[in-house]
Amino acid sequence: MSQGRKKVYLFCVCILVILAAVGIGFLRGFVRYQSKVVNKGTYFALPADPYTQDPLRYIDEDFTVQEGFHTNLPIVILSMEGELADYKGFHDQEEYLTGEEPYIKGHISIIDGGKFDNCITDQPAAQSGLLIKKRGHTSYNFEKEQYLLKLRTAEGLENDVDILGMGAHDSWILNGSMADKSMIRNYLAYRISSEVSDVTPDSQFCEVVFQDGGNYIYQGLYLMMETAARDVNRIPIDQFQEKNLYTSYIIRRDRFTHFDKMLNTWGRTSGLSEEWIGLKYPSEERITDAALHFIEEDFSGIERVIYSDREDVFRTYDKYIDIDSFADYFLLNEYFGNYDAGMHSTYMYKNSGEPLKIGPVWDFDQAMNNYSMEEMETATMAFQERPFFERFCKDIRFVDLLQSRYAQLRKTTLSHEHVCEVIDEITDYIRSAREREWYRWAADYYDDSQTNWHNYYLMDYIDDADMVVSRFNDNYDQEIYNMKTYLYKHGRAMQTQLRILEKSTVYDTSIRGENNQFLLIVMLLFFMPSVLIIRKD
Repeated sequence: MSQGRKKVYLFCVCILVILAAVGIGFLRGFVRYQSKVVNKGTYFALPADPYTQDPLRYIDEDFTVQEGFHTNLPIVILSMEGELADYKGFHDQEEYLTGEEPYIKGHISIIDGGKFDNCITDQPAAQSGLLIKKRGHTSYNFEKEQYLLKLRTAEGLENDVDILGMGAHDSWILNGSMADKSMIRNYLAYRISSEVSDVTPDSQFCEVVFQDGGNYIYQGLYLMMETAARDVNRIPIDQFQEKNLYTSYIIRRDRFTHFDKMLNTWGRTSGLSEEWIGLKYPSEERITDAALHFIEEDFSGIERVIYSDREDVFRTYDKYIDIDSFADYFLLNEYFGNYDAGMHSTYMYKNSGEPLKIGPVWDFDQAMNNYSMEEMETATMAFQERPFFERFCKDIRFVDLLQSRYAQLRKTTLSHEHVCEVIDEITDYIRSAREREWYRWAADYYDDSQTNWHNYYLMDYIDDADMVVSRFNDNYDQEIYNMKTYLYKHGRAMQTQLRILEKSTVYDTSIRGENNQFLLIVMLLFFMPSVLIIRKD
């Protein structure tokens, strides 16, 4: 073989090797993403409400439930020993009422026959004593209350109960924010997110009634849902062991609260974040000083890398965080327009010896064009301005990851067709229940006086043409249409906005990426011997 033909032959071999390396790298990334969609929790297709009778037939004007009341949803019966205290755990000066015990004792019964036909007189599928308190921040003062439940035995011990097939645990939430007239924003976002992330909280619709002596008082449509807690069915990290040098942990970026241990992390003390980092796990009762110091130092070390002005330090951030979980968290919250996330109710967790992950997603009642002050912009994005993400989005590698991941999700989970199918399925499932919900809270939902600070309303605003835009709406179908329209417009705009975001990047850490490292090694292994052969000839 002549020297010229050898050069052509070796050059072709090198090109084939490079193409193979790129293909393998792409396949590995594709498999990595495909393997992530493995756990949908307890979410399943919801059957349409079979009832055709008047939904209010068994509800009196004073909301007393008459004998014969039945529903296709599970029924949650609550009884309480006394009145719930007006207790707020946030550090808002006068709003923090010291000296009050937030929990009172009570009892819970869950009626769920599994046949989508439940009556109050049915035998409970589960029941327990409990401790109950109000929950929420903005929603804390709404007329319709939300609750945090701690299940307890007769002896006052933690009582792990499997509620509605979501796995046994002692801590649960009854979520029913009046900020959301549709009553489906949280469930929709959680269900869609469950197709992407395996730490999405499980939730199921239910109707809640209060038992007062021999009477039952209708309270409304709620979501029974998991808390963000360490558990094999929730956030599966290692259990805290005092003897271990390294500690798994769950933290939350949010407002200051007296319910959690607030951490003195580097980002907070350096003025890089207005929000606080609260420790959710291990509990304040169990954690040791050594473990607390480790968590503060460990998370502070991650913050120092992410916020470093030195490129050689910043480019190593992918060693400390699970970059895929942060990309998915960005896309899910941005798609649904959940701009409270990233700053508030933002959970992160770290298992021993593993990188920091973000999630679960949380609290979508003010998402999907439901911001009280004005309409949300559909043509722009905002999540790139959130803590941590403002730094990641300066890196072309992370932005490229957002682009490729979103392109994939738009063909499946986040396609407009799929999301609308899920919306229609949910609204058909709760058809009778949401009629009762609006009946129960009609005066508060319909209030457009903009003077009722005890409930949520969408304020009028002045648009660019100096016209007053009224956002008052007292029609459920219109509310669903508004949601679909926002998701359609914003979902389409995100592809363009992600490309625009790439123009503002200042770093390129992709050379340290897994696929590029693999490609570089392959090129060195195959190309250098080829050069030596040619030189020898």
